[in-house]
Amino acid sequence: MNRNIKKIAIIALFSALSAILMYFDFPLPIAPTFMKMDLSELPVIIGGFILGPIECIAIAVLKVLIKFVLKGTSTMFLGELANIIGSIAYALPASIIYKSLKTKERAMIGLIIGIFLSSVVCTICNALFLFPIYIKVFHMSEEVIIKMCSAIVPFIDNMTKVYLFSVLPFNIIKFTISSIITYIFYKNISKHIKSLLK
Repeated sequence: MNRNIKKIAIIALFSALSAILMYFDFPLPIAPTFMKMDLSELPVIIGGFILGPIECIAIAVLKVLIKFVLKGTSTMFLGELANIIGSIAYALPASIIYKSLKTKERAMIGLIIGIFLSSVVCTICNALFLFPIYIKVFHMSEEVIIKMCSAIVPFIDNMTKVYLFSVLPFNIIKFTISSIITYIFYKNISKHIKSLLK
């Protein structure tokens, strides 16, 4: 089979796996229950490390499109767009750094930079788009969100603190967990995937 066809098949496989993982979400104890964590970034970052930066973008976009086709949207596409942006902000710099020199040290540096960039980008997206839309569409108030967050982090008393001490830590933990799993299991997974590309 042609290598390009094999690569497309692997991208499709990783995208489908990532979309499936989006269904298995769960809350973290440091954030309100409406903020859910999942492991859908794993196929994106592993795919980026194995295949390259462009391919990780394709996986990040396709996973959201698959999920949208299967489930639709409840955020007027803003949640989906934010998910794509966050995934790319995480996996793209990490895969670029790793591609230039494929060592454990470079992988770790790439993952750390990816964690930082994606956490900041996701927090900004929440502040500028998602939270304002949720407040408007679901007739919530900032006070309700602040109250939900302050039940977990008592000194949160305004939306700025919500973003800094609830949303930002949530994203840091989310992307850190994916990075740790990737760092531990990447080599074993990559051996099998790379053998398919030969």
